[in-house]
Amino acid sequence: MSQLSAKIILWIGVLAGSFVLSLLVSILLRIFERKKHEKEIETAAMILRMIRRRSLYQVLILIALAWIVNDIPSTFPQVDLRVIAVLNKIIVIVAIIFGARLVDGILDTMWIVLRDRLQKRREPSVVVQFFPLVRKISDALVILIAVMIILAYLGINISALVVSMGVAGAAVALAVKDTIENTISGILIMFDRPFRIGDRIQLSSGDVGDVVEIGLRSTKILTFDNNLIIIPNKQLIQQKIVNLSYPNATIRVRVDVGVAYGTDTRKAREIMEQVAREHPKVLDDPPPKAFVSNLGDSAINLTLFARVGAYSDAFFTEKELTESIYQKFGEESIEIPFPQIDVHMKTDNKNG
Repeated sequence: MSQLSAKIILWIGVLAGSFVLSLLVSILLRIFERKKHEKEIETAAMILRMIRRRSLYQVLILIALAWIVNDIPSTFPQVDLRVIAVLNKIIVIVAIIFGARLVDGILDTMWIVLRDRLQKRREPSVVVQFFPLVRKISDALVILIAVMIILAYLGINISALVVSMGVAGAAVALAVKDTIENTISGILIMFDRPFRIGDRIQLSSGDVGDVVEIGLRSTKILTFDNNLIIIPNKQLIQQKIVNLSYPNATIRVRVDVGVAYGTDTRKAREIMEQVAREHPKVLDDPPPKAFVSNLGDSAINLTLFARVGAYSDAFFTEKELTESIYQKFGEESIEIPFPQIDVHMKTDNKNG
């Protein structure tokens, strides 16, 4: 057997050995992956699966090819060393590309696991919408870094490219300034969490509604009139917001009633509290309580405070309590006065 034939057989054996070794390592990674699943370590299992499928064969074959390329001059001395150098550069560039794909795959796996965990915790929809954007940004950064490494390896000056990219980025940022501000505001809402989907909030304009969607650009609120209010996130974080559902969904109901002077206020207060206790929407804890709030010009003003389980019950409960108190006062002969003004006429006796 000639030396050339032996070398070719050796090279083929090296390639075949890289395939066999990659197969063995793949089997070991599969075993570790199953062990991680048994221990419920999902992130590690997904990363091992990604490495096994995406980069294992590529790395081992690249190592084998690099050894073969550098072994060629010993067998073929007539081969120009510049060709070997070019081949080595191609192998290094391909290795950089494979490394970038590996890093990108690990980052994608981490984002997917984190997104799934947040979805299980029923985080706002902005979280779910945020992760595709993060994945795209991370993909772009990995590609950009890989390209810059390749250019630097080839001896190409990347300073002008970096400056051009900076200028282009500044121009794009100015063009989409409002979108970027709303997106950043959406991210701040996601982390600060002043409200969640399903919460009932009151805006500084006085509008009250339920949060139905929190997006990266805007938030949608459904009012009692079934109208949808769409507010840019930038405007939303700059105004005062009252969360009527957090930290406790219960809300206070207030009923103001005036009784005539001379009325037994203790009896009137007991009637108001009894009416509230008998209402099905009023909570027992804390119990409803009535007070003499002030002495008006025409009446003794009483105020009843009670709590209901949800803001949606507050309006109708207040109206029903007002009507029931009016009826009960009528049955107990408690007078609800109307405003009265006493006018005294003064006569000038000098002209009479």
